[in-house]
Amino acid sequence: MGKYLVGIDEGTTGCMTCVFDLEGNIVGQAYREYPCYYPKPGWVEQKHDDILNGLYESCKEAITSSGIDPNEIIAVGLSSQGSITGPVDKDGKLLRDFIGWQDVRGSEEVKEIESKISREELYKITGHPLGEMFSISKNMWFRKHEPHLYEKTHMFTTAQDYFLKHLGADDYFTDISSASREGFFDVDNHEWSKEILELFDFDINQRPKIAEGGQPVGKVTKSVSEKTGLPVGALVCVGAHDQNCSTYGCGAVEDGDVAMVIGTFGSCFVVSDKPIRDPYGQLVVKGNVGPKNWTIEAFANTAASSYRWFKDTFGGSEAAYAKLINENVYNLINKQIEQVPPGANGVIFLPYLQGNGLKANFRAKGAFIGMSLGTTKGEMARAVMEGICYEMKDILEHQKKAGINIDGIRVTGGGSRAPLWAQMQADIFQKPIYTLQTSETATLGAALYAGVGAGVYKDYKEAVDIAVRVSGQYDPNPKMADVYEEAYGRFVEAYEALAKGGVF
Repeated sequence: MGKYLVGIDEGTTGCMTCVFDLEGNIVGQAYREYPCYYPKPGWVEQKHDDILNGLYESCKEAITSSGIDPNEIIAVGLSSQGSITGPVDKDGKLLRDFIGWQDVRGSEEVKEIESKISREELYKITGHPLGEMFSISKNMWFRKHEPHLYEKTHMFTTAQDYFLKHLGADDYFTDISSASREGFFDVDNHEWSKEILELFDFDINQRPKIAEGGQPVGKVTKSVSEKTGLPVGALVCVGAHDQNCSTYGCGAVEDGDVAMVIGTFGSCFVVSDKPIRDPYGQLVVKGNVGPKNWTIEAFANTAASSYRWFKDTFGGSEAAYAKLINENVYNLINKQIEQVPPGANGVIFLPYLQGNGLKANFRAKGAFIGMSLGTTKGEMARAVMEGICYEMKDILEHQKKAGINIDGIRVTGGGSRAPLWAQMQADIFQKPIYTLQTSETATLGAALYAGVGAGVYKDYKEAVDIAVRVSGQYDPNPKMADVYEEAYGRFVEAYEALAKGGVF
């Protein structure tokens, strides 16, 4: 048997590929960024070629940079975006650009859904609060507004099965977490809901097959090998929705385990042996790939992408200087944040650049509040970082109201890489924060799924016991509790005032 596994994370803004040894250490990695397109307000689309080229190129570079013999690679697993609408024809050709998960064009379709089934009944079956994020409203929009393309549709692909097919899968296979982001899934029984599909007149045969996490579904062909650097014959294995890959890469497999992802998308996942329903109907219940238990979660639509937006919009001088001195631009912005006291001197940032996920208010917008003529860029930057944390605290508070107790949190994504940010989370949440030996937990999770499917590990638990390790711990500073609680209160009041006042 070989010595290495490959995990590919097909994310929203770019593709990361990592080569791991069997103990979970990265031996090679590469990243390719690609764009989103915004043809109309609230619309978010992506192009097939942008993503596929990024996937192939990052994979090839990661393998080359590792310096290993590619023939020692056993298998590849895929982490992928969720809630993607990708209709393909009988020849596998994408009929239109992908409609992204952040896209909120289906607002009228949400009203149509509610006219046929109550929010409560839909939540009971699918585990998802009704909203524009999930694919059901986008599928309905596509059928209504692009009927000439709908008539040619052979399969509504998820990102998981679409890109697995391009890696060498024999058919369209997806996993229970990716399928559950569609809005057509029976989450309690881990299968497509015939009831929901029939109610909205969609054909179950136009949905990919549900496979086990890590299940081999094909082998790398010669043509794919030439594009990716993967060896001919390597197993192509089912992974999961990127958030579930990150959860798995954090080691969260058993009841009560908690993983928080602060990446382009943000969420806090609590693993549960029961598909608990939130009495308020706001927490998402989703199948947890591998153990086939569940995660109870809520999400932030933009999370760390709000920080990226701030960098792209206001960080031009920092970016130029970072390039000059060969430094990471985020490190330069973080240094400015460190000079600003907790609470950002009264500046509050609402990070709802693509709606409020927890509240299912997709009309919500981002906003700076509390600024004056004396406000500095550093204060604004700190307000952005704190605002992202406050939105995650909203999720934790709601999980607490639903009876879910959280002691410590394993954090991954961009929000785990900077000690400044990790300590800020500990102080705002007043809970211990644990970071992992790699922040690339989505790729690690995908690789471990592949390892289980290939027989490298005997089961999902053994894989994380061997390959996932805590590397850092940030304990909350009790002296910061009151400062942040007061600032968090202003954050909540600002959102509620704008929402109740009809601003959004």
